[in-house]
Amino acid sequence: MSSYQFELAFRQYIAAFDGTNDLSPAEFKSLFDNVHHKGLNYLPKDEKVIGGDGMMHLKAVTPETREEIYQLHSKHYASGQKVTLIHFRKIGLDCVDIKVRLVNGKEETTVRVVNTLSNSQVVLSREIDESFPLKVIEAKCTNVVYKWKEVGTYQTIM
Repeated sequence: MSSYQFELAFRQYIAAFDGTNDLSPAEFKSLFDNVHHKGLNYLPKDEKVIGGDGMMHLKAVTPETREEIYQLHSKHYASGQKVTLIHFRKIGLDCVDIKVRLVNGKEETTVRVVNTLSNSQVVLSREIDESFPLKVIEAKCTNVVYKWKEVGTYQTIM
C-alpha cells in the first residue's frame, strides 16, 4: 500500500512542474513534504573523471540532504522547469525505479533514480548511471539492506 500512496503523491508533485509556477511557496513545500521523508538521503551518481593516466575513473559524490534537495527543486520550479514521467516501476519491497525527463528552456535531460520508501515517502534516493546496467541491481540490494535494518529496528515493516 505504501508504494501506491507514494505514487499518487509523486504524480501530484511532478504535475506541479508544468512550467507555469502557479503554486504558492507553501503549496509547493506541502507537495515536497508529501513525497520526501524527513530523513531523506539523496545519493547522486558518481562523476566520471579522466585521470592523469588517461583512464576514466569514477569519483564518489557526497550525499545530499533533504534541505539541499528542497533548495534545488525550488530553484528548478521557480525557473519554469517541466518534468515528464517516463517510467514508474515497483522493483521490490517499498522500492521504486523512476525515470523522468527534465526540460528547462532548450536544455533537456533524463534522470533515473531508485527510491526506498518508508511511510509512503522517499527515505533513500539513489541516482542511477544508465551506462552501467548493474547499478539498478546494486540500488535494489541497498534497498533490501535498508528494509532489513528497518524490520530489525521496529520488528515490523508496517
